[in-house]
Amino acid sequence: MQVNRERIHSSAQCLPPPQTYPMIRGTVGRYLARPWFDALALRLIVKYLFPLTRVLQTAITSEGDASRLISDLGLKRVSPDSCDKALTEVCIRHHVAMSAFERWKIVMFGDGLSIAGRVFAERRRQETQQRLLEASLLFKEIRKEVSPVRWQLPTPKEFFGIFGDYLDDVESFYHPPKKLPAVRSSHSIHGVYGREYWLHYDSEFGAENWVRCYEPLTGLNPSAPTIIFLQGLGVEQDCFQDREDPVCALTESGFRVLRIQQPGHGFRKTPGFYAGEQVFSEGPMGLIRLYRQWISDISVLMNWVRQQRGGPVVLGGVSLGALTAQLYASVAWNWRNDLKPDSLLLIGTSGNVLDVLLKGCLTQALGIPQKLYELGWREADYLKCLPFVQPTGHSVVPPEKVIFMLGQADKLTPYKGGLDLANRWRVPPENRFLRSGKGHFSLLIDLVRDPIVLRRLCEVTS
Repeated sequence: MQVNRERIHSSAQCLPPPQTYPMIRGTVGRYLARPWFDALALRLIVKYLFPLTRVLQTAITSEGDASRLISDLGLKRVSPDSCDKALTEVCIRHHVAMSAFERWKIVMFGDGLSIAGRVFAERRRQETQQRLLEASLLFKEIRKEVSPVRWQLPTPKEFFGIFGDYLDDVESFYHPPKKLPAVRSSHSIHGVYGREYWLHYDSEFGAENWVRCYEPLTGLNPSAPTIIFLQGLGVEQDCFQDREDPVCALTESGFRVLRIQQPGHGFRKTPGFYAGEQVFSEGPMGLIRLYRQWISDISVLMNWVRQQRGGPVVLGGVSLGALTAQLYASVAWNWRNDLKPDSLLLIGTSGNVLDVLLKGCLTQALGIPQKLYELGWREADYLKCLPFVQPTGHSVVPPEKVIFMLGQADKLTPYKGGLDLANRWRVPPENRFLRSGKGHFSLLIDLVRDPIVLRRLCEVTS
């Protein structure tokens, strides 16, 4: 199905051409946005990123004790002396990062400092968090000795012992909090994309929730649209110094942009686990727990946005964020109307989550399907889980307000599952952006190189 590009590109005043990413938008980006890049990215994630960040998070909890680090990681050919220098550096960077974070909370949510002081606190928080995460490179010599995930996979009996009571009543499993918590708003600063501030509120399931907000510096129009955007698994954008982002650039078109942190990521990580590790380590149980907490958190944020008044609300996401957004839109039928999104933006998604779990290239590379099989998981067990993890009905959002961006070479969230969902939800051709030759990671580069999808979003919300 072809998209009328001429009509979309003629949308005046909507999302001006990005002024950043010169390399990605040029020749380099054209070569990166190909399937070979997806194969390389997958290898780097599984062989380097996951093991290194797992060592780092374990090193933080070991508090400088090399013997404890070696024991917790199950290392057999590593001596404590070889880790001492790296552990000392990690302890220093962790202490500095935590001090900067606590100071940032006081400055941003308390009384006092000028905008310059708040900008300094924000930059200091980002810088120290990034330096801490970069400390994982200090352990590159032991990377090959470490499993990429601390496995805690459940047996079918353990899984259904916890979730079995909800098998026939998934609607009661996914729900907004009975009592919506108060949402605190921070002071603001002037950033790359305009006015920036943070929201903070308690989660129904224990962990505090954090949302980074962007608004046009010239002020928010009373009828301006809002996009709540959900990141993919393992992405910790708020722990790095500012990166240019095409979604945040929607403020140039008058949007309010809200970036909500995933459970188990950023400020919400469980000690000893890297971002997203618990989803992998607990298999279906970890995924369902993340969905439940994130959907509850989104409903609170959706309510806050409606209280601010304004225009339509878009729920968007990429990869795991898109899987969560589409599930939210399919379980919210009996919720209050103000908790339902007006539009959906789904990038790199699939309507067949069973394929993602069992046939996706990332889960295959980690060996999750085989490990689950050895624990007794069979097809009948997975089929019982489906109502928990993938849309079983239609979306609360009208088809003409749903936008898909899919890579036809995507092997992480297999393309066919995303196309099938678009067909089932009767999404019109002009809202389907099907990228030939693009895999999961190269699809995101393509979004940076040509934000035609976001231009279409401007049309849909106008």
